[in-house]
Amino acid sequence: MRNKNRLSLLIVLLTAVFMLPVNLAANTKYYSSVQNICNAYQVPTDYDHMNLITTGDGKEEFTMTMRSARNQFDRMMLIGFYAAGKAMVYHNEPIRKVTIIVSIEYKETENIVASADRDNIMKFVNGEITSSEFVRRITFE
Repeated sequence: MRNKNRLSLLIVLLTAVFMLPVNLAANTKYYSSVQNICNAYQVPTDYDHMNLITTGDGKEEFTMTMRSARNQFDRMMLIGFYAAGKAMVYHNEPIRKVTIIVSIEYKETENIVASADRDNIMKFVNGEITSSEFVRRITFE
């Protein structure tokens, strides 16, 4: 009985060890694409401020935190959504929701949290809707 428990524990550990690097490599490629697109628009980003998670119902969600001056938060937010969407297309990521958190520093730090679903992001990235229409479809939390 003891050997069966040890064997099953070993199998679980080995499975976790082999699956973790594949998932991390996929995340790193996605993060790198997001970072490259943001850099093209002169928006600095960092891997430490990106998070790709799988929710309890099996759907993937991407969250990114960006810093902004007080008069550029809308530009930062749009570039964040655009970069996330372009990287989703490039890597064929099944992300269902993207949340962008824009930290604005003026006297004290304020956060603007905006979320959009995949359908609206894809319409924005593909040019089917304008940026102003996209902003109207965003959910602010």
